[in-house]
Amino acid sequence: MQVIKSLLECPERRNEFAEYVKEKWPKVTKVVLPKIDESLSAEAGLPFTFLLLKNGKIIGFYQLIEQEYISRKDLSPWISPLFIDENERGRGLGSVLLEHARKMAGQLGYAKVYLTTDHILYYEKYGFREIGLDNFAWGRPTKIYEHDAIE
Repeated sequence: MQVIKSLLECPERRNEFAEYVKEKWPKVTKVVLPKIDESLSAEAGLPFTFLLLKNGKIIGFYQLIEQEYISRKDLSPWISPLFIDENERGRGLGSVLLEHARKMAGQLGYAKVYLTTDHILYYEKYGFREIGLDNFAWGRPTKIYEHDAIE
């Protein structure tokens, strides 16, 4: 059985989660790890880190952050990043996390939620619409998508 928990709900898992990111998703450690501690100290605001747990084991996560590492600063909040373990893919878990993120954004008073991706046609399946192109701070191009938050 899967459950989504905020890192605020289980701060004792901070180090376990940091090691999980380093092992499974080493390319994103420089952007994810700083947000872990920020999400533990945020006073009822962004960023948030959410863990996807299956039988108590971390199998995925997403972070809801105020600003993405791109030039557009007029859009917020961002689902960045969102990951599901390779051996857990194809089970609809990405859509579960996306819906959760949209609900969280709505609870925080946002009308929209955004993400950047180069996964063409994945997020469109879940109602995300491409609204533009940008470049990450490190130069890689990306597409920007939006979806309505859920109140």
